[in-house]
Amino acid sequence: MASILEQYQQSNFRASRTNYPSTAAKNETVPSSGFVNIMSEEERPIFNRIGSGFRIPVNTFIQRVAICNNMMLVALSNNILRRICLYDKNLSDDVQISGRLTDKVYRIFLDPTGKHAIIAMESMENYYLAASMKKVKLLNKLKGHLIESIAWNGSNATDLSTKDILIGTARGLIFETELDASVERLRFQSGTEKYMKQVYSLNRSEASETAERITGLFFDRFPPSSYRLDTRYFVIATTPNRMYQFVGELSQDQPLFTRLFSAYEGRPAQFLELPGETLNFSEFHVAYSRKDKIPVSFAWLTEPGIYHGTFNFRDPKHSVTAGALLMPYNALDTTDGENVSVSPPISLTVTEFHALLLFKDRLNAVALLNEEVVFEDYFQGNAFSDVIAVLVDPVSKIIWMYSQTSIFQFEVIHEDRYVWRMLLEKNEFEKAKQFCKDNPVHLDKVLTAQADHFFDNKEYQSAALFYAQSQKSFEQVALKFLELNRRDALKVFLIQKFNCLKAQDKTQMSMLLTWLTELYLNDIGKLKDDDKTELCEVMQAEFRDFLQQQRVTNCLNDNPTLCATLSDLISSHGDTDNMIFFAKLMNDHEKVITYYIQRDRFKEALNALSNQRNPELYYKFSADLIPHIPKDVISTWILLEGNLDAKKLIPSLIHYGQHSPQASEAIRYLEFCIRDLRNNDQAIHDYLISLYAKNKDESKLETYLQVQGRAVSYDPNYALRLCAEYRCHRSCVYIYAAMGLFDEAVELALKEVSVDLAKNNAQIPEDDEELKRRLWLLIARHVIEEKNDIKQAMDFLKDCDLLKIEDILPFFPDFVTIDHFKDAICSSLQEYNKHIESLRQEMQEATESAKSLREDIQAMKNSYRIISVQETCTICSFNIMSRAFYLFPCGHMFHTDCLIAEVEPHLNDRQRSRLRELQKKLGTSYTTELQAAESTLRDSCKDELDELVASECLYCGELMISLIDQPFISPDQFDAIKESWR
Repeated sequence: MASILEQYQQSNFRASRTNYPSTAAKNETVPSSGFVNIMSEEERPIFNRIGSGFRIPVNTFIQRVAICNNMMLVALSNNILRRICLYDKNLSDDVQISGRLTDKVYRIFLDPTGKHAIIAMESMENYYLAASMKKVKLLNKLKGHLIESIAWNGSNATDLSTKDILIGTARGLIFETELDASVERLRFQSGTEKYMKQVYSLNRSEASETAERITGLFFDRFPPSSYRLDTRYFVIATTPNRMYQFVGELSQDQPLFTRLFSAYEGRPAQFLELPGETLNFSEFHVAYSRKDKIPVSFAWLTEPGIYHGTFNFRDPKHSVTAGALLMPYNALDTTDGENVSVSPPISLTVTEFHALLLFKDRLNAVALLNEEVVFEDYFQGNAFSDVIAVLVDPVSKIIWMYSQTSIFQFEVIHEDRYVWRMLLEKNEFEKAKQFCKDNPVHLDKVLTAQADHFFDNKEYQSAALFYAQSQKSFEQVALKFLELNRRDALKVFLIQKFNCLKAQDKTQMSMLLTWLTELYLNDIGKLKDDDKTELCEVMQAEFRDFLQQQRVTNCLNDNPTLCATLSDLISSHGDTDNMIFFAKLMNDHEKVITYYIQRDRFKEALNALSNQRNPELYYKFSADLIPHIPKDVISTWILLEGNLDAKKLIPSLIHYGQHSPQASEAIRYLEFCIRDLRNNDQAIHDYLISLYAKNKDESKLETYLQVQGRAVSYDPNYALRLCAEYRCHRSCVYIYAAMGLFDEAVELALKEVSVDLAKNNAQIPEDDEELKRRLWLLIARHVIEEKNDIKQAMDFLKDCDLLKIEDILPFFPDFVTIDHFKDAICSSLQEYNKHIESLRQEMQEATESAKSLREDIQAMKNSYRIISVQETCTICSFNIMSRAFYLFPCGHMFHTDCLIAEVEPHLNDRQRSRLRELQKKLGTSYTTELQAAESTLRDSCKDELDELVASECLYCGELMISLIDQPFISPDQFDAIKESWR
């Protein structure tokens, strides 16, 4: 039998048509080949029928088809269920439904995952088939019920469980169940139903003739809102002429929907009823959004027409549908006839934007937004005889249609391409924008239409906002607002247009900024003239907010000419407040500070100065500010710590000193620089000394000089000259001492200050005893000759141990009684006696020590040790008796030649040369002992050799200690030894 695709290609059918106009670009270039074989996406129809390639066995026909998640179930007339995996044909297989050929498949229900299916038979037997099962399983608890619809739990289903689902029957009953295909349940349980519970009935009585067939059933959870997670669910159940809606919370335990439906037991459920008596079937379908996977639209096939609408989840109490309309079937007729009666379609399915209606001779696609037929596909050929249904895969969004002999697939190409236009016709501008973000031309049309809409409704500011985003002529829009004298809207338009410009459009940005500034200044000036203070403040705040926008400041900073233009423009309006604000905004601090100083607003000038970090402005303006607010200026300098160069501030301090003779604030700043900032600039220190000297504040000057010590940062000659000029004698003494001129310091202290200060300076030179003695003699001579104070002179002998009574005796007058210095002479003689006694005791101790040392040496010469014949040399480990050797008191013994070889590298050049000479004199062989009867010269050479190499043990002496920091392996041998270990 020919394949479906072959049948499709061989059949003669009338070309499908679409009512959508082509919006392809008119100036597309033709390829160099001269042929264009592929239409653009805009020119191709949204729905295009293609073959599926499906083959059915001979002598069979198709009863029902279900498709979800690329899994297709085809029920054949021989009650064989063919499972076809559309992405992997190898996973396809056949399953026997029922052995009774007289029983026919009534409906097939496949869950959104494609893993679970329920087959309803006309005999009211129902079977369950999971993807993991090879055989169908009879649902015993549903026997005797004809299943009309199922609401699947698509978001929670797993491969082995359907989770909680709802089942609608032909008798108006709603059951809740969960089907489990796990191996344990199939093997050990009586059925796949975990539970089965009737949760609601639409019947008004038990009479069968009043039973309402539930032809459509759907439930879902309310989507979460921006402020809370909604836990409510809604259920929609439809019959051929009624739509029921249920809203509520679920139970914690199974069955879950008991709580939701129990709320409707005491009152009738809300329903919508449409007229109809002859139509004995119905369909209800829901379409999900591709973006966030929430239900967005529905369509319900009824006798009077297609009832369709959207969902509203904004806190509904009883109904979740919104904007629903009834589309009569005669409106779907595209012929020229009038009042033509159109029969209801035999099948219906719905996508996000279209409803597809299957008639016996055609398939119509209707746009849900405007109810226009946008696509018609008329059937011709045997393949289209007895068409059964049209359906859509809710996961892949592919549309399928099937008849008893064929299955067709409809390719969907950019389904939402014209949605923007339909929304635009309904003035739903914001929604329209969402569907033309990728097409600037369409977006511009929406923006222009939205702006025109607001303009026609006299909402001028809103119109200005959208005109600025569109490509409509700038001049036309500006003139429209100017003609109406709507300066507020014009400003909105200009601001928004400015924000839409690119950074490289500098000329346009400069023009808009200048125009906007002029508009704001005119409005502010007019409000001031009319004494509308509050409105003026609001307008001024708006103007300043605009100027502070990042985009505006960036434009001004990149264009100094524009900045100067706006500054001149503000100045021309005489608006000093905004002029200062603009100068601050542009960081033109110099202009702001100058403005305040010229108006004697010195504190505001200082605030403006402190709000910037350019030190050059401090050097420039401090001289103008410090005479008026010295304390504030100095405090500001101190807060900046080391960010200012104190030397460059000296001119300001000098200027301050001319106005304030005390210059206390200048002294405070200079002391801060020296004490806290550790400033060593000579100019700073010299100026501080000059201020101390001029103020005759010698206590602070003296403290400063003491802290400086001898490592001074000032100019000593300049400081000495200043102190001498202002008769600061104590300070002069300190400066002399710092210069090392101790004679001058002591002489000046004795002459102008005090003996105590002279004594303090005399004690300073500790390392030069001769100088120190001379200074003390100067002080003693002054005390004796000038003050004639012999007692005080005697006290000097206690203060300075360098002076003796004999040193100061020449200063005494010729006729003086001995009583004044008798004690000093006696004390001096006693010290001499003590010194002589100490020397005698040291000599006695030295004599005894020498005697003890001679005895130890003699004892060492006479000492001996018995050596075993097994003893070995500590260096070479050979028998020590084999040749001449040395034995040390510590117990180490070395062959003479071994010891010499070890010691020689550590001798200096002179010692090494002497060693070689001694070896030549004594002979080069040391393998036998030297003869005892050698000459005196030979003994002398031997003693000298012993002293040179054997004065101490090689391992216990100082030589080994000096080698402690040397490595065991020398650097030149390290690499070779390292390589030998590999």
